[in-house]
Amino acid sequence: SASATRPDEPAAAAGAEAADTSRLRDLVVTTRDLPAMPHVASKVLELSADPQTCAPQLQQVIADDQAMAARILKIANSAMYACSRRVRTLSEAIVMLGFNSIRSLVVTSAARNLYAGNGARLGLKERLLWEHSIACAFAGRMLALPRWPLLAEEAFLAGLMHDIGKLVLNLQVPQRFDEIVTLVYNEHRGFHETEREVLGFDHAQVGALLVEKWKLSPMLEESIGLHHDPSAQTADRPLLLCLDAANQLCHRLGLGFKECPDLALGALPSVRLLGFTAAELDPLVGQLQASLETEMEIFM
Repeated sequence: SASATRPDEPAAAAGAEAADTSRLRDLVVTTRDLPAMPHVASKVLELSADPQTCAPQLQQVIADDQAMAARILKIANSAMYACSRRVRTLSEAIVMLGFNSIRSLVVTSAARNLYAGNGARLGLKERLLWEHSIACAFAGRMLALPRWPLLAEEAFLAGLMHDIGKLVLNLQVPQRFDEIVTLVYNEHRGFHETEREVLGFDHAQVGALLVEKWKLSPMLEESIGLHHDPSAQTADRPLLLCLDAANQLCHRLGLGFKECPDLALGALPSVRLLGFTAAELDPLVGQLQASLETEMEIFM
């Protein structure tokens, strides 16, 4: 009878959920193709987390990766860090920017290589994803600075990494990911809902697992894993709030796959919880646009 089958339904649902979770784990953790943090980047992160480390040690490790060293110098001289004089050497960059900023730049360099497949040119899909990620990183840092200055670099990384799960899906299951992109574009649907329909899990979960694998902070992992869950936006999660507000700000400016020019930023729960008024946000939007026009190329 129908009632006889009922007790098993939750078990079946739980079984399906467990199967999805294990598929996700397989995809992210056990596949050798899952991008590892490049050796130099992971060494820099390890050193920068150690209070005993001094600048020359960090410089020595970064100097082993010339492309990364060059990118760090370039970014150190960008308006984003607004240094009062030109930074000419890696050691100056490390001293002027501090270990925290160096950590963000090293992760940026590692992520950029992922998007480009190590130095290759970005395809259109990858370019859109990367531009949105960089814009989100800038916006996150900008929103955190006035309210949570100590979270500024973490907010930069949250913006940078929040969609990295999409990239992993694009690398691992390219046909399925193309199918998802087509549905999102043609039917104006949300990415994460479509991913769940097609795959049984979404890019936020994949991104959180990658952040865990790269041994970045638990707070970063949590924020990326929850960035499509409105119920998680609470006052005790400022990093998640900065990430949501930054993401929506980029949608408003049409940076990435989604454009919402009429989005009322002041009405967003994340913006309200961060304590920004609409009047404070307008100049930030202008500032973000101006920064991106001058700085974006450095990151491409």
